[in-house]
Amino acid sequence: MRRENISIVARSLALGIPLLAVGALGLGCSNADSKTVAVTTLPPEVRNALERAGEVYPEPLKGAKWSEASVLTDSEHAIYQVRGTNARGHKIEAEVTRAGRIIEVEERGIPLEEVPLVVRDTLNSRLPQFTLKQVEAIYQAGNAKPVCYGFEGTDATGKEVELYISADGKTLLN
Repeated sequence: MRRENISIVARSLALGIPLLAVGALGLGCSNADSKTVAVTTLPPEVRNALERAGEVYPEPLKGAKWSEASVLTDSEHAIYQVRGTNARGHKIEAEVTRAGRIIEVEERGIPLEEVPLVVRDTLNSRLPQFTLKQVEAIYQAGNAKPVCYGFEGTDATGKEVELYISADGKTLLN
Protein backbone atom coordinates (compact mmCIF):
# COMPACT_ATOMS: atom_id res chain seq x y z
CA MET A 1 0.00 0.00 0.00
CA ARG A 2 1.28 3.44 -0.83
CA ARG A 3 2.40 5.59 2.12
CA GLU A 4 -0.25 8.17 1.27
CA ASN A 5 -3.05 5.63 1.56
CA ILE A 6 -1.92 4.44 4.96
CA SER A 7 -1.37 7.93 6.28
CA ILE A 8 -4.82 9.15 5.19
CA VAL A 9 -6.54 6.57 7.34
CA ALA A 10 -4.09 6.71 10.24
CA ARG A 11 -4.12 10.49 10.47
CA SER A 12 -7.89 10.65 10.13
CA LEU A 13 -8.44 8.07 12.86
CA ALA A 14 -5.82 9.63 15.10
CA LEU A 15 -7.51 13.00 14.76
CA GLY A 16 -10.81 11.48 15.74
CA ILE A 17 -12.37 12.62 12.49
CA PRO A 18 -15.01 10.09 11.64
CA LEU A 19 -14.49 8.38 8.35
CA LEU A 20 -17.33 5.93 8.49
CA ALA A 21 -16.62 4.84 4.97
CA VAL A 22 -13.03 3.77 5.67
CA GLY A 23 -13.90 0.11 6.00
CA ALA A 24 -16.16 0.20 3.00
CA LEU A 25 -13.56 2.01 0.95
CA GLY A 26 -10.97 -0.65 1.56
CA LEU A 27 -8.20 1.82 2.41
CA GLY A 28 -6.93 -0.47 5.09
CA CYS A 29 -6.13 -3.28 2.67
CA SER A 30 -2.53 -4.34 2.34
CA ASN A 31 -2.43 -4.65 -1.45
CA ALA A 32 -3.76 -1.35 -2.78
CA ASP A 33 -3.89 -1.20 -6.55
CA SER A 34 -4.10 2.06 -8.40
CA LYS A 35 -4.25 3.07 -12.00
CA THR A 36 -3.43 6.38 -13.60
CA VAL A 37 -6.28 8.22 -15.25
CA ALA A 38 -6.41 11.48 -17.18
CA VAL A 39 -7.70 14.43 -15.17
CA THR A 40 -10.03 15.25 -18.07
CA THR A 41 -11.72 11.84 -17.71
CA LEU A 42 -12.55 12.13 -14.00
CA PRO A 43 -16.22 11.47 -13.23
CA PRO A 44 -18.37 14.63 -12.99
CA GLU A 45 -18.86 14.08 -9.24
CA VAL A 46 -15.09 14.14 -8.71
CA ARG A 47 -14.59 17.21 -10.91
CA ASN A 48 -17.39 19.00 -9.04
CA ALA A 49 -15.81 18.01 -5.72
CA LEU A 50 -12.49 19.51 -6.83
CA GLU A 51 -14.23 22.79 -7.67
CA ARG A 52 -16.02 22.72 -4.30
CA ALA A 53 -12.72 21.89 -2.57
CA GLY A 54 -11.27 25.14 -3.87
CA GLU A 55 -14.01 26.99 -1.99
CA VAL A 56 -13.74 24.92 1.19
CA TYR A 57 -9.92 24.93 1.28
CA PRO A 58 -9.02 28.30 -0.31
CA GLU A 59 -5.50 28.57 1.10
CA PRO A 60 -3.94 25.39 -0.25
CA LEU A 61 -6.04 25.24 -3.44
CA LYS A 62 -5.81 28.84 -4.63
CA GLY A 63 -4.86 28.69 -8.30
CA ALA A 64 -4.96 24.87 -8.31
CA LYS A 65 -3.85 23.28 -11.55
CA TRP A 66 -4.63 19.57 -11.52
CA SER A 67 -2.15 17.64 -13.64
CA GLU A 68 -2.47 13.94 -12.81
CA ALA A 69 -4.84 11.53 -11.15
CA SER A 70 -4.99 7.95 -10.06
CA VAL A 71 -7.80 5.81 -8.82
CA LEU A 72 -7.44 3.19 -6.10
CA THR A 73 -9.04 0.13 -7.58
CA ASP A 74 -8.74 -2.43 -4.81
CA SER A 75 -12.17 -1.85 -3.31
CA GLU A 76 -15.74 -1.56 -4.47
CA HIS A 77 -15.66 2.20 -3.77
CA ALA A 78 -13.12 4.10 -5.84
CA ILE A 79 -10.92 6.79 -4.30
CA TYR A 80 -9.43 9.35 -6.66
CA GLN A 81 -6.07 10.92 -5.79
CA VAL A 82 -5.66 14.06 -7.85
CA ARG A 83 -2.32 15.89 -7.86
CA GLY A 84 -1.15 19.24 -9.13
CA THR A 85 0.27 22.57 -8.04
CA ASN A 86 -1.20 25.69 -6.49
CA ALA A 87 -0.58 29.41 -7.05
CA ARG A 88 2.39 29.26 -4.65
CA GLY A 89 4.02 26.56 -6.76
CA HIS A 90 3.55 23.93 -4.06
CA LYS A 91 2.49 20.37 -4.76
CA ILE A 92 -1.11 19.67 -3.78
CA GLU A 93 -3.14 16.50 -3.60
CA ALA A 94 -6.83 15.86 -3.01
CA GLU A 95 -8.45 12.53 -2.19
CA VAL A 96 -12.05 12.31 -3.34
CA THR A 97 -14.58 9.47 -3.37
CA ARG A 98 -16.35 8.48 -6.57
CA ALA A 99 -19.48 10.08 -5.10
CA GLY A 100 -17.66 13.39 -4.70
CA ARG A 101 -16.87 13.42 -0.96
CA ILE A 102 -13.61 15.23 -0.24
CA ILE A 103 -11.60 13.10 2.17
CA GLU A 104 -8.41 15.12 2.45
CA VAL A 105 -6.37 17.90 0.87
CA GLU A 106 -2.60 18.21 1.27
CA GLU A 107 -0.19 21.00 0.44
CA ARG A 108 3.45 19.90 0.33
CA GLY A 109 6.53 22.06 0.57
CA ILE A 110 5.16 24.72 2.88
CA PRO A 111 7.73 26.83 4.76
CA LEU A 112 8.39 25.79 8.35
CA GLU A 113 7.60 29.36 9.41
CA GLU A 114 3.95 28.75 8.42
CA VAL A 115 3.66 25.92 10.94
CA PRO A 116 2.22 27.06 14.31
CA LEU A 117 4.82 27.51 17.05
CA VAL A 118 3.15 24.88 19.28
CA VAL A 119 3.58 22.31 16.49
CA ARG A 120 7.22 23.29 15.88
CA ASP A 121 7.89 23.05 19.63
CA THR A 122 6.41 19.53 19.68
CA LEU A 123 8.54 18.55 16.69
CA ASN A 124 11.69 19.92 18.33
CA SER A 125 10.97 18.18 21.64
CA ARG A 126 10.10 14.90 19.96
CA LEU A 127 13.05 14.91 17.53
CA PRO A 128 15.61 17.48 18.69
CA GLN A 129 18.20 16.61 16.03
CA PHE A 130 15.75 16.27 13.16
CA THR A 131 16.93 17.32 9.70
CA LEU A 132 13.85 18.55 7.87
CA LYS A 133 13.33 17.72 4.20
CA GLN A 134 9.67 18.60 3.66
CA VAL A 135 6.61 19.93 5.48
CA GLU A 136 3.03 19.33 4.44
CA ALA A 137 -0.19 20.85 5.70
CA ILE A 138 -3.14 18.46 5.88
CA TYR A 139 -6.73 19.64 5.65
CA GLN A 140 -9.80 17.54 6.46
CA ALA A 141 -13.46 17.65 7.41
CA GLY A 142 -14.13 21.05 5.86
CA ASN A 143 -11.65 22.86 8.12
CA ALA A 144 -10.21 25.85 6.25
CA LYS A 145 -7.07 25.61 8.41
CA PRO A 146 -4.77 22.58 8.57
CA VAL A 147 -5.81 19.90 11.05
CA CYS A 148 -2.27 18.53 11.19
CA TYR A 149 1.20 18.86 9.72
CA GLY A 150 3.46 16.18 8.31
CA PHE A 151 7.24 16.34 8.56
CA GLU A 152 9.66 14.26 6.51
CA GLY A 153 13.36 14.16 7.21
CA THR A 154 16.08 12.27 9.04
CA ASP A 155 16.75 11.75 12.73
CA ALA A 156 20.10 12.02 14.52
CA THR A 157 21.15 8.59 13.22
CA GLY A 158 20.30 9.43 9.60
CA LYS A 159 17.15 7.26 9.60
CA GLU A 160 14.29 8.48 7.40
CA VAL A 161 11.42 9.68 9.60
CA GLU A 162 7.85 10.82 9.02
CA LEU A 163 6.03 12.49 11.87
CA TYR A 164 2.49 13.89 11.91
CA ILE A 165 1.50 16.45 14.55
CA SER A 166 -1.98 17.87 15.02
CA ALA A 167 -2.44 21.62 14.75
CA ASP A 168 -2.75 21.83 18.54
CA GLY A 169 0.68 20.24 19.02
CA LYS A 170 -0.36 16.68 19.88
CA THR A 171 1.92 14.03 18.33
CA LEU A 172 -0.15 11.64 16.23
CA LEU A 173 2.13 9.05 14.69
CA ASN A 174 5.48 8.62 13.00
